[in-house]
Amino acid sequence: AMWRRSALTGAGLPLRASGRALRGLFGNKDIRFGNKVSHSERKTRRSWKPNAQNKRLWSETLEEFLKFKTTTYVLKCIDKVGGLDNYLLRTPDKKLNSITGLAAKRRIEEVLQQRQTLEGRGLEDASSTAASSNEGGRISS
Repeated sequence: AMWRRSALTGAGLPLRASGRALRGLFGNKDIRFGNKVSHSERKTRRSWKPNAQNKRLWSETLEEFLKFKTTTYVLKCIDKVGGLDNYLLRTPDKKLNSITGLAAKRRIEEVLQQRQTLEGRGLEDASSTAASSNEGGRISS
């Protein structure tokens, strides 16, 4: 249900990535094909696979580990930008090219949105209670 390629068309993601890359954080790395060339120059088809690792990555916003199949390239990118949340939020959906990455990004955005609305309400409540307490505390002369 969550892994359907049709979910990608709405996000404007390319459909060329392998299913394996769509289910993890591969940073646009995927299987490449070419020829193995021997000394006699006989060509044999071969493939180069990305260096994919199963990793649990900490999300500061969600305060939990998220499991991803990710490439070492993406792990370096995550370190560079300062964590999984920053990587997912700063990377455009098209470049992310991952269903699981998009799902995690949407969860993080949802939590951040809820926190902002709660903080906004908290500030309004605090200012209205302060104003009402000032009115009641006036000294009449």
